[in-house]
Amino acid sequence: LALFTDLCLSVETYLFCVLSNQKRELNYSFIVVGPSKPVVTYVGEDVVLPASLSPALNAEAFEVRWFTTDIMTPELLYADHTIMQQSDTRRTLSIDNLKNGNVSLIIRNVRVSDDHLYRCNVYSGLREEQTQVSLTVEVLGAQPSITMSSTEGQKTRLECSAEKWNPQPEVTWRDMNGADVTSQSTIKSERDSEGLLRVSSVLPVKEEYNVFSCLVRSKTHTSSPHFAGFSPGVSGWLVVFCVLLVLCLLFINNSSLYSLLSSIETNTRYDSIADVTFDPETAHPRLIVSEDGKEVRLTDTRQRVTDNPKRFDRWVNVLAREGFTSGRHYWEVEVGGKTKWDLGVARESINRKGDITVSPRRGYWTVCLRNENEYKALIGRPLPLPLRVKPQTVGVFLDYDEGQVSFYNAQSRSHLYTFTDSFTEPLYPYFSPCLNDGGKNAAPLVICPLLLKLLADSVVRDVSDLTGGPHYLLLVTHWDYLNYESHVVIIGVNEKT
Repeated sequence: LALFTDLCLSVETYLFCVLSNQKRELNYSFIVVGPSKPVVTYVGEDVVLPASLSPALNAEAFEVRWFTTDIMTPELLYADHTIMQQSDTRRTLSIDNLKNGNVSLIIRNVRVSDDHLYRCNVYSGLREEQTQVSLTVEVLGAQPSITMSSTEGQKTRLECSAEKWNPQPEVTWRDMNGADVTSQSTIKSERDSEGLLRVSSVLPVKEEYNVFSCLVRSKTHTSSPHFAGFSPGVSGWLVVFCVLLVLCLLFINNSSLYSLLSSIETNTRYDSIADVTFDPETAHPRLIVSEDGKEVRLTDTRQRVTDNPKRFDRWVNVLAREGFTSGRHYWEVEVGGKTKWDLGVARESINRKGDITVSPRRGYWTVCLRNENEYKALIGRPLPLPLRVKPQTVGVFLDYDEGQVSFYNAQSRSHLYTFTDSFTEPLYPYFSPCLNDGGKNAAPLVICPLLLKLLADSVVRDVSDLTGGPHYLLLVTHWDYLNYESHVVIIGVNEKT
């Protein structure tokens, strides 16, 4: 009986302490702290809208309400120790972290429609506090284009348009002297059925100005190309599109045209683009590397090759010839038609013999495809990557000095995943075409040629109606894959001049 009495007293004391602690926490003053800057994310990502209590009280017994415009129509409502209401199942919070005062909202598989100013309201029973978090869902749009038209008074207008952007990008016009003439232009925008913006800027052309450039860029990033990460994804990726329109109303013969094209190509900078090739000395014996080093495929039989310390002998892997110890480096790999592949970077000192474990601890920073549509980051345990669009070409960006390896869908320019680490030895691009999967995965891995190209398309349009007399436009396009810049040079040819 005495033992039972002591036990009851102990339980009573424990409950009293718990209730007393909760009551004290209910009475504590606190504030809700949010970020000082907008949170920027991309369609298809998972994002955290950070909010926390200061001091870090246990919020398990509190009411947490996330909403946009109407507090009575919450995006998420937590009360009575459970999530009571969600606007949809993509919104949640980490109940386990509430005891640490973390009341952050988690939004999975972000959509353009999630772009809002969010408010987090926390009620302790005696005190109510609030913070707000702005979420920008960035969509980096399609290549811009310039068209030319004439008004009733035979004045020429240039229209620079770009589609599929969010939020509205900046549009800047400059003349041949580099002066900003944006104030002379008019701009309009409209949203399509997907909620994305089409932006159009019109500039009247004056005779004394014969060279104009139109720059379309994101408002949320800096003016130079920058690849960076937020855990577990990317905090930002600048994409700048630049369209250069040259109106040279001069007669241009073939030799001067070729000279012009050569100067465009010669003056282009190739910063950060890596000329990567497969190293046959590292390739598993069942892998065949093409003569130019740009293609690798798996065969059914082992090749007669010399074994050496650099060669993989069990896993069908291959490294690049080129290793990096500093700087930024970008390359792209065609993966279309494959059901499995591995891509990334690896330390020079990795084990290449027998079984290997692919993880950052072992010197590998890689993503992979399995079973045709299962994308994963190999971080020790495979981390699923919820991709909505199947990449046909994957871009890999290594920033050695910043300790980042980032992966992108090169066509849509969407971010896949970013590793953050510190590097102390040479890193080599890493590839595996994986097994053939009964012929389903027989397609090769192909390293894309990323040096800027010029594509000259003969005479593309007759513009006689603009100023009278036969005028033609010759369109020349070149691409900067790393900076995602598209330059369009339009040369006007007037037979009279």
